[in-house]
Amino acid sequence: MLVDRALTKLKKEYPQLTVEKVDILTQPGRALKDGVKMIPTLKAGDKILSGIFLTSSRIRDFIQQQQ
Repeated sequence: MLVDRALTKLKKEYPQLTVEKVDILTQPGRALKDGVKMIPTLKAGDKILSGIFLTSSRIRDFIQQQQ
């Protein structure tokens, strides 16, 4: 998964970054509660980034905005 690879690389730059993966098949209620309507979705606080193809730069920008 592209997002997983991008987050793994970014964790080296942002050691305080915590990543929690939620499986929507086994936890559909949790995904719905968290506002996940598309895969992949990143959530930080009340901010959500989702899209069919998330580039590394979009993910980096999202993380930087949440700092």
